[in-house]
Amino acid sequence: MTDPDQSSRQAAEKLFAAWERWDLDTVGSLIAENAVDERPQSGERFVGRRNIMGMYAEVPGPPRIRWRSIVGGPTVWVAEGIVDYGEGPVNIVMIVELVDAEVNRARVYFADPFDPPPQRARWSEMSSTKE
Repeated sequence: MTDPDQSSRQAAEKLFAAWERWDLDTVGSLIAENAVDERPQSGERFVGRRNIMGMYAEVPGPPRIRWRSIVGGPTVWVAEGIVDYGEGPVNIVMIVELVDAEVNRARVYFADPFDPPPQRARWSEMSSTKE
């Protein structure tokens, strides 16, 4: 008998590795037929594998993605990283909900890096994650 937590972890690892390689065949194989992919900042909502994969096929690039961390399980996974579409790095956070080792729902957030206000310098240390 297969451990559902282990199956979920393997699917998440396979999914995020495929996004780093921009291996859309593997990504598509892990997206449920009726999945929903949302981009809250742009207000876009892609419903169904066909529309989600159509959107990914139109992404300029291929983009370079490097995940800094992937945490979660067994059903919700959160990945944080950097994506570059050729115009400089952008921070990315992806929240993925898996059902039966397939993406049922994804939400993706993008944030441009910025310089911190100087008045906060005395309380902070510069993180190695700023690109």
